Order: sequence, then structure tokens, then C-alpha cells
Amino acid sequence: MEPTTEILVKGGLSILALAVVLWRHRPASPLKPEKAGQLLWLVAIVAALAYTNFGQFHGRSGIHHWEQFHYFLGSKYFPEVRYDGLYVASLAAEREIDLGHPPQSHMRDLRTNEVVPSSTLADPERVVRKRFTDDRWRSFVADVEYFLRSNNYNYITRIRHDHGYNPTPTWTFAARLFSRWPAASDGSLTSLAWLDPLLLMALFVMIFRTYSSRVGCLALIVFGLGYPWRFYWVGGAFLRQDWLVAVGIAVCLFHRKKYALGGGLIAYAAMVRVFPGAFLVGAAVLGVLALVRRQPIARVGRIAAGFAAGIAISLAAGCLSGVGPSAWPQFQANLEKHHGTWLTNNVGLRNTILYDGATMRRENVDFRLPEPWIHWQEKMNRLERQRRPAIFVVGGLFLAAVFLAARRQDLDQASVLGVAVIFAAVVLTCYYWVMLLLIPLGKGRWLPTAGWLVVNISLYGLHLLTPSFEMIYGLFSWCLAIFLLAWMAPDVVGSIREIRSRMRGT
Repeated sequence: MEPTTEILVKGGLSILALAVVLWRHRPASPLKPEKAGQLLWLVAIVAALAYTNFGQFHGRSGIHHWEQFHYFLGSKYFPEVRYDGLYVASLAAEREIDLGHPPQSHMRDLRTNEVVPSSTLADPERVVRKRFTDDRWRSFVADVEYFLRSNNYNYITRIRHDHGYNPTPTWTFAARLFSRWPAASDGSLTSLAWLDPLLLMALFVMIFRTYSSRVGCLALIVFGLGYPWRFYWVGGAFLRQDWLVAVGIAVCLFHRKKYALGGGLIAYAAMVRVFPGAFLVGAAVLGVLALVRRQPIARVGRIAAGFAAGIAISLAAGCLSGVGPSAWPQFQANLEKHHGTWLTNNVGLRNTILYDGATMRRENVDFRLPEPWIHWQEKMNRLERQRRPAIFVVGGLFLAAVFLAARRQDLDQASVLGVAVIFAAVVLTCYYWVMLLLIPLGKGRWLPTAGWLVVNISLYGLHLLTPSFEMIYGLFSWCLAIFLLAWMAPDVVGSIREIRSRMRGT
């Protein structure tokens, strides 16, 4: 599907979905319940189909070659390429294949995270090559050849300007269960691309069975029509939604009072993507309140036990990812290397403090440079240092709002507030905000869903007006801040009134 057509179609469907959600839930709706349910089902099914671009995927196939270059090759050959060697190893393999033209002139040095002339990487190339046995090298060359011959070379050069292979050792262990043996081919990568849809199906079955078909349809609509996580980003990738499925099922398990298993699933999500650990903040708030009020805390204890067990298992699994226990120090060093790397499709509360008009207008971007955003990144790092007090104060106030909202909610609803915690604490690339599909599981159900659809429609409209990711995701950060505060506001106000009432009573 041509990009502009996709934006127009999905934007139009978002408007339709908003109208149906409002009509379905308005007081004294003329629709009979069963008719209203059927209409909501119809919109949800269309939304699910829209996510895949109605079966057109990426145009030529359902494989996301950019993603699978990193996640298939990176996990399969992790013992050799680790976090620093994927690009130089692929360039060395390319020279052996001999495509009949010179290799790309610049690419990212994954040791330093800087774009440098390829000719300066001979030493790290030799170091990485020595990690391979002859058999493993022949296998790697063959897999790289698949990607080189399946894609335009300009596409390959842009891949090697990305930021490399960065998953945790736990994710690498899980991925290698699937990627270690098959050779790269259309068939094998298509099979791997089906893992996420199958996991997502399991998540939605769980949501439908745990809550209701109405809530399930609302979640499916949010997922299928969401602008920030369109199929363009990670659709057709390899095991990129496992963390989301783990968190979503954990929320359902909390609702079903299966606390330990829910805690274990959030542990897995945290050990493969780190930030999902925030979905335990709601449980922690309720646990602290229970202690203060001298109420039973057995359910929080079971969540904590499940979480601890999950962390222990995940740590052990990461040690089996191909390089032994040293995988974890290597991952930590890789995280530190990426500190200070800003991406134009980042979203978070920090953007509302750091983005200015020059950023929105791309005044600090120079497309003549091998790294066009280098000056912008330097500016963002400088502003972050200068405005750190404001970041802490605003973030603290946002987290205080989460605390006040969580104390009036059930455990599963309070867990969904992890979305707001993540927004306040970190910046994430746009496609991770697919976690907003959990909004209908939280307090309010349909009204926050309608509010999100309003934001979503605005993003589709903005896409038609500008190609600037800084503008789109900078404004999205503001919209998401307003949306989350409005969502929490009734409970925040209620909590403040309760606290004032108790203080007067004492």
C-alpha cells in the first residue's frame, strides 16, 4: 500500500472507529446491545486487518528485512558478533561475496556508536572475524548474501547506519531457540515473522476471555489503527512483541488473581526490554498502602515472589546466550555506549522539556553529513544537562499523579498505569507505545479509548503535513502527556479529596 494511501485509509478508519465507540457508549443509545456489539466487532476486525495494510504488508513481502538483519543475524551469531561486530562482520562477508561494486563508504562503528569511514574499520573487522570458526563463517556469509541479494544496496547501507544489535542476553537466549539453526531464506524468515502474530493472538484471546468482548474489541481497535506503531516499524520482524504479550497477559492474570504467574511474566518482559518493569509500580503503590493501613499484603507478596523467580530464571537464561555470564557485562557496556543517543522518533515526557522550535523545524540537521543528526544530538545532550532540574521536577510531579491515581484503583487497573510511569521516566521509540492497547483494560475502559483515538487521528493528520519525525513525535509527546493526565485526573482529584478529608478528621 502506497504510504499516503495508508495514512488516509487508517486516518479515516480511526475517525470511523471514534464515531462507533462514541455511538456505542453514549447514554440512551438507540442501538440494541447485540447490534452495538456487532458493530464494534466489525470495526475491530477491520482494524486488525488494517494493521497488516490489508495483507499487503511491506508491499513485496511480510518480512521486515531491516529488523531481521539485526535480530536474526544478531541472535544467531551472537557468540561471534556480540554487540560490537554485526556491521563489520557483514561488510567482511560482503567482500567475499563480491557484488561487483565497492562496499559502502561510511557506516556506524558499533564500538563507539559513531558513523565513520568504512576503511577505518579493518582492525575491528579482523577481531570479529577471529571469533568465527570456518564453518560458522561460511554459514554467516551465506546468510548475509541472502540479505544482500534480496534488497537494494542503498537499503543495506542505511541498515548499517542504524545502531546495531541491542537486545538483552535473556532475549538473545529466547531468540536463539528459533534462529540458531535455519539458514536465511524467504521461508525461514517468514516463519520467524509469524511468531509475533501468534503471540498477539494469544494476548487478545486472553483479553477477550478475561474482560469481555467489548473491552477486547476496544483493545484491538487501538492496536490495529495506532499511528506510532504501524506495520511499517516492526511488522514482519522477529519476536519484537514478546514483552508486550507478557505484560498484557500479566495484567489479565492479576485480574484473575493469579498473582505469582503475572509477576513472573512481567519479570520476563523487564528482562528482555527493561522498561516493562514499570508495570509493577501500581502493585507496589497498593502494597505500600496496604502496609500503612495494616491490611493483608499476600497478593503483593505473591507478585514479588513470581517476579523474583522470573528474574532469576531470566538471568540464568541470559548466561546461556552463547558467551556465558560475560553476556551481562557486555550488555551493560552496550547500554552505556548508547547513553546520549537521541532518535527522532523518540517519545516521552522529556521531549516536552527539551524540544524547541529549531528542533521541530530541523534547523540543527545537516543532510550533507554522514550522520545528519549529529549536531542535533549534541544540542539535545547539552539541553538535557542544563534542564536536568526541570526534568526531575516535572517527572516527579507526573509520578506523584500516578501514585494518587493508583491508590484508588484495582490491581490490574493500577498496573496499566505503568504506561504513565514509563512516559515520565524514559523516552522510547514510537513503536513501543503499542502498550497503549492496554488502556481499555484500565480504569474508564471506553472513554480513554475514545480520547486516544482523538490523539491518533491528529497524528495521521500531522503526517500529511510534515515529513519531520521531530515535529510528529515531539507533538505526540505533548499530546500523550495531556492524554495521560486527563485519564488519571478523576482519580488524582479523588485521592486528594480523600487525603484532605482524613487530615481534617485527625
